Amino acid sequence: MLRIPSCSDSLLTLRGLPGGRLLTRQGARTWRAAFLQILLGLGVVQASSVVMAAPQPHYRLELEAPAEMLADLRNKTLLGRWRTDQDFERTQLPLFIERMREEAIAIAQAAGYFSAKVSIERKPDAGDPALPVVRVVLDAGARTTVNLVELRLDGAASADAALEKRLRDAWPLAEGSFFQASAWETGKRLLIEQLQQQGYLRARVAQSRAAVDPELTAASLRLTIDSGPRLKFGEPRISGNQRYPQSIVSDLMPWGRGDPYTFDALQTLQDRLRIDGHYTSATILPDLEAVAADPAREDVPIDIRVRERRTQRITTGLGFSTDKGARGLAGYDHYNVLNRGWIAQTGVQAETVQYLLFANVRTPTNPAGHYYRAGARTTRLDVQNELTDSGSVYFGRGKRGDRIEHFVSLQQQFEQREVASNSGPIIDSASATSLAYAWTMRDLDSDIDPRAGLAINSQVSGGFSGSLSTSRTFARLYARVTHFLPMPQQSRLAGGLLISRVEAGWVSARSRQDIPGENLFRAGGTNSVRGYPYLGLGLPEGNAIVGGRVLGVASLEYQHPISGPWAGAVFADIGNAADSWRGFRVARGLGVGVRWRSPVGPINVDVAHGDQADRWRFHLSVGYSF
Repeated sequence: MLRIPSCSDSLLTLRGLPGGRLLTRQGARTWRAAFLQILLGLGVVQASSVVMAAPQPHYRLELEAPAEMLADLRNKTLLGRWRTDQDFERTQLPLFIERMREEAIAIAQAAGYFSAKVSIERKPDAGDPALPVVRVVLDAGARTTVNLVELRLDGAASADAALEKRLRDAWPLAEGSFFQASAWETGKRLLIEQLQQQGYLRARVAQSRAAVDPELTAASLRLTIDSGPRLKFGEPRISGNQRYPQSIVSDLMPWGRGDPYTFDALQTLQDRLRIDGHYTSATILPDLEAVAADPAREDVPIDIRVRERRTQRITTGLGFSTDKGARGLAGYDHYNVLNRGWIAQTGVQAETVQYLLFANVRTPTNPAGHYYRAGARTTRLDVQNELTDSGSVYFGRGKRGDRIEHFVSLQQQFEQREVASNSGPIIDSASATSLAYAWTMRDLDSDIDPRAGLAINSQVSGGFSGSLSTSRTFARLYARVTHFLPMPQQSRLAGGLLISRVEAGWVSARSRQDIPGENLFRAGGTNSVRGYPYLGLGLPEGNAIVGGRVLGVASLEYQHPISGPWAGAVFADIGNAADSWRGFRVARGLGVGVRWRSPVGPINVDVAHGDQADRWRFHLSVGYSF
């Protein structure tokens, strides 16, 4: 029976050679590099004349072994590493050959081959008698299989059946699998890390034994882990707050003092501080030194260091999209209104088809996770022969979770529009008082360039008649779902991405008349049905395309990597907007595109053909619309 204490014990490293000569290869290289730099600086050697010749081998190494071990035999053995080293001396070769027997056996055992045999032959090269040839044959034999796994959890965590099941499911060496020393060591570290992330910071390996029977090629694994006590959150130590109230940080903490410590809670606070707006960076660290220094300590102090954003900021920007044309933005933000940490954002945005003036103010998040927001905006939109001047004021309460955000608001809408017509412009106005609820969920691996996950945006609103409303009572439903599915890594489509999108809306009302257009639906454009102009699908009125009461859009896109950050795309979009489902007619768009994964998100260039328009259209956009 063989006992395997640790994978790290299986490979030895040569520290010196006979005669006391140490192998200081790195030092020699460093001195040579420094000497060459001095010569170049003095002009003794011209840079153009310095040619780095490829190193010549001192001996030829031939390896015959299982493919999974060839790289280790070349890179982790003395015989493999010193083949082209400039400090090699011929007298070292017999020692390297002898060491190769031990090192090759250790490499085989680390991979689970405990009956391996090694044969080494040294001979001259037929073409160059002065060049030795060393042939190494590693006969790995049968691979050892795990026939018994005994995992035992002691300590406070033993009462948590769900946690114990997660630990067993995470264990990498199940019965029937091939034994590997590296997986044995990695598995122990993995279990300790998972316990520590759940607050068992004193978890340790109490007993560990891997017994291997080379004749039966079987391994028995016995492991006992003592979780120790579960520690709690201690006193938070917040630093870096000078401009803003410290309560902004403490109110964002998802735990209270005395709650069980978890790493996930620290990550949640990190994410909340990142999106809060008051800080440019935040570091949250548990004081593990304090825990280690006092074995009787039952809580974990938390160090929270923030770097504050400047109180006032002016923002400007330029952009372009094929939907809205050239864009310019100028804004002013204030992050401490009334010295209460309220965030005010104001700005003006000018685009080829739209002008927008807005002002919003938001309170910090309170301990319950809620915030309040109020604002106003005015917009002029000139698209598809319809000119709309609109404005709105609103007040609402929201709650932002780790993946889900809710927002309830009361708003007042005003609108005046002018529709082009052969008989003269059609001019009318509308107003509505409405109550709205928005629910957003993002479960994505990245907010900037997602490659996997799901995003859902849904809205429910209703308008009612009153002294400030000209519209009839109506109800509005809307939802948009986007799914990112990476292709399997073991398939021909490895690296590919399938993006599916469904969008639907419905307004329940006797008529669309007197309902502000912001509550109605149109389709077409880069983030809708490609192959059609921006908001070019809807209800004909005069010479214009206006909003209708129903919307349905679906899209399927496949992206495949080309080279580096570049990918090609093919897609199919269908959908339309109409005044009723009975009058709904599907428009189709098919196309191809190119994607470049830039630091600010994917840049999308598409060419699409719309069947109703029977023409090709170019689309350019940055990022995704959720």
